[in-house]
Amino acid sequence: MMKLLSKSVGSRISGHADTPLAAMALLLAIAAGCASNAASSTVSDSDFARLTAGQIQPVDDARAQLALARDELGRAKLSVVNDQHEGDLARSDQASASADMSRAAAESKIGKDSNEPGQMNRARDDTEAAQQDKELADARLAYSKKLATSQAAQVTAAERKVDLMTEKVNLAKLQSLDDAAVPAAGKYDRATAMQRVVDAQRAYDGANATAATASRETAIAQERWQELDRK
Repeated sequence: MMKLLSKSVGSRISGHADTPLAAMALLLAIAAGCASNAASSTVSDSDFARLTAGQIQPVDDARAQLALARDELGRAKLSVVNDQHEGDLARSDQASASADMSRAAAESKIGKDSNEPGQMNRARDDTEAAQQDKELADARLAYSKKLATSQAAQVTAAERKVDLMTEKVNLAKLQSLDDAAVPAAGKYDRATAMQRVVDAQRAYDGANATAATASRETAIAQERWQELDRK
């Protein structure tokens, strides 16, 4: 194809050997025009409109799955918003625990300086309590971070599912055109449409696996925090 294009271009610019850039521009323009005529894998609305209501049931089914996927994505995004307060509360606990640790350290210094048994005992008790609160605050902060990571992974997985269902809708349209023997079906690249579904499925499976792992890690961190809180 390119050889034929080159020959054609050569004949058009004979006598103009001093304009190689013009020849190259013409060659690229013709090649781009040929590329634009390559088979598409996305069914156009105008071709899909050739089908009757009784011929699009597979597409309606695929669209229903796409609608569900979009609902899941909406819920995943809403969960991110609703759970943002957990991180705020965890950081607030961290600030309180740090203040308690500083106060206990000051009381310990006073107890040592005074050598007063009562003061020293209070300082020891306050230090132990502050350390426990700090451990609890650290566990809650770790949980909040895992939760944020998990929620982000859930959103990503939901987005990849929407992508997958979108590709399945397109493939269903192409299959419906084929089943109805609509001539326009012949201009579409079925192999590419199917490969797009395969690629989207692979991306969704990977994102879903990542989300599942993040969810398990979040559950472990939450149990660790709640266990300390119960003590």
